[in-house]
Amino acid sequence: MKKSVRHLALEILNQVCQRHSFAGDLLDSCLDSNSLSGKPDGRLLTHLVYGVLRFRSHLDWILTKLYRGDFAKMDESIKNVLRLGIYQLNFSDRLPDFAVVNEAVKITKTFKPDKSALVNAVLRNYLRRGQNLPFPSSEKEPAEYIATFHSHPLWLVKKWIKIFGTEETILLCSANNELPPVIARVNSLKISRKDLIQKLTVDGFRPEATEYSPDGIILNTSTSPLQKTDFFEKGFLRIQDEAAQLISYLIKPAGNESILDACAGSGGKTTHLAAILKNKGKIIAIDCNPEKIAGLKSETARLGINIIEAQTGDLEACLNESLKEKFDYVLVDAPCSGTGTLRRNPEIKWRITEKDLQNFITIQKKILKNASLAVKKGGHLIYCTCSMLLEENENIIDDFLKENPDFSLHHPSESINRQLIDSRGFFHTYPHRHKMDGFFGAILKHL
Repeated sequence: MKKSVRHLALEILNQVCQRHSFAGDLLDSCLDSNSLSGKPDGRLLTHLVYGVLRFRSHLDWILTKLYRGDFAKMDESIKNVLRLGIYQLNFSDRLPDFAVVNEAVKITKTFKPDKSALVNAVLRNYLRRGQNLPFPSSEKEPAEYIATFHSHPLWLVKKWIKIFGTEETILLCSANNELPPVIARVNSLKISRKDLIQKLTVDGFRPEATEYSPDGIILNTSTSPLQKTDFFEKGFLRIQDEAAQLISYLIKPAGNESILDACAGSGGKTTHLAAILKNKGKIIAIDCNPEKIAGLKSETARLGINIIEAQTGDLEACLNESLKEKFDYVLVDAPCSGTGTLRRNPEIKWRITEKDLQNFITIQKKILKNASLAVKKGGHLIYCTCSMLLEENENIIDDFLKENPDFSLHHPSESINRQLIDSRGFFHTYPHRHKMDGFFGAILKHL
């Protein structure tokens, strides 16, 4: 029997919880295997999965008030059935209330029939009294209020309140819960941004140029998934948030410099640098994950790039002797908590803990130190994260500079909008201020 959209949503949510998978990858696979890409049911599936992930602690607060037992000990799959039900009843009007309850009960009977009565009782209890359930007081308990009502981990909310204050933290968390637009980066090796915008418009998209990146295109609506289009197949573009695009302009190579991308991943920033270099010169790209290196090689072929030499290597351990003091620019896009990407990856909110931060910090310090050994005298070391936490950003740089007096903080070039540079010369973007992912960047010059 063909599974309903809501049943598919439940299976994806269960996999996110059980396997620590990312929802985006699971959704792509599910949409393809069920021929739902670009269709209304496919959009509904995406809406339900991301909706539950974005508002999970909001939904859980409600459920703890409705369930008479210990909600924390409830089976995770039953929690997800109830979260899906409450999300639809509270945030979506695509199904009548009775149909939402009936569908939840029906799905539960397929895998835990003994819990179907519980699901029915909790959801009907919500219909009776759910609108009158109080959240923590925004005045007396601001952190608890934001964590539950705006659905973010309490530990993270407390840190952001110290950085931004209560009111701006509310704005930030609200922005994280909004649906972000698809952002593409034009591959200037094959087409100009102006020409690509014209082609996308003819093909039924509603593209517009990004405000800060000269290579970005915002796609507000689309007739089909961007990855399924000829524009993608021909290598005219890559999906990449505007903030990530701007990191390459912290470097902005002129043409003859040597570049090392020390944590290249699947090559978003590496391939952008190659385009800025007009596919001339050479870039060494290193990552410790062989699958990502394979993905980078595939991506360079799609984009028509031949100046990137991709290597497997682990800069957390050491830098290869052959690379020492060989590069004008070294980019460290460090592994981090990802707290700047919660709009696009809401599952991170429920996966990363405060204890995990120390692990990231240890790794970041090791990679930055080892990568610094690759910088020529007079060259530049660029450190960036998609985090919005001081511990992974300013504090890492300050500690590095204390231990390495032969490096100094350097202000970005005029190619970066001054609104994105603070008084010390650090690069910052924020979802609630700039409508892009939260990124941090610092440029260090080897004296």
